[in-house]
Amino acid sequence: MSFFKKIRRSSLARRLASFLITQYVRLVWMTSKWEIMGDEELSSYFKENKPVIVCFWHGRLLMMFKGWLGQHKLHMLISSHPDGQIIAHTTQNFGYGWIAGSSSKGGRKALLTILRTLKNGESVGVTPDGPRGPRYKASLGAIHMARLGNAALLPMAYSSRKGIFMKSWDRFFLPFPFSKGIFIYGPLLEVTDPSKSDEDFRQQLENSLKDITQKADRYCGHSVEELLLTESV
Repeated sequence: MSFFKKIRRSSLARRLASFLITQYVRLVWMTSKWEIMGDEELSSYFKENKPVIVCFWHGRLLMMFKGWLGQHKLHMLISSHPDGQIIAHTTQNFGYGWIAGSSSKGGRKALLTILRTLKNGESVGVTPDGPRGPRYKASLGAIHMARLGNAALLPMAYSSRKGIFMKSWDRFFLPFPFSKGIFIYGPLLEVTDPSKSDEDFRQQLENSLKDITQKADRYCGHSVEELLLTESV
């Protein structure tokens, strides 16, 4: 049995892994200088304590635990797979809630929990291309959540000058400590225009996420062409 399979099968090992991830995120956060862009529109929105559905690519998950600007609690939608449980424990370590499920497993139950969460005035974080991809392709799931929950979609991305793109399906970006990074928020996307279809909104969300991710990478000195070349066909 491989080392990673042993971690997935051991509850203690998963908790240890989440602890180490938590400490690493805190190290990167505290030793780096961070800027925030695109949050001007959010100030007035959050003053009204309105819930949103925060959307970011699966490969940009790690530092999102530090990027939340809302005053109310954020709940992350996380796969019930053993790997997801590591992220779930990490989520709890940062004081966030988590909802078990995905588009491929436990979807109906997760959707009901998401709708209750939004109705209670709390926000939800999702990865539109997760948990299995295709990479950088938004699914319709977030659009359906927004329509049913009467909530706006908030695209979000981050990057850091020092870090590596891992060779995973999502090209997971691992930032390094002692660096300089940026969080970028896209315009809030309301799915209320009756002249637009779910597919129109899905494409708009995908384009927004690609745009702000490329801006964040360009700001941090990474090749935008490299990001485009890593997209799944």
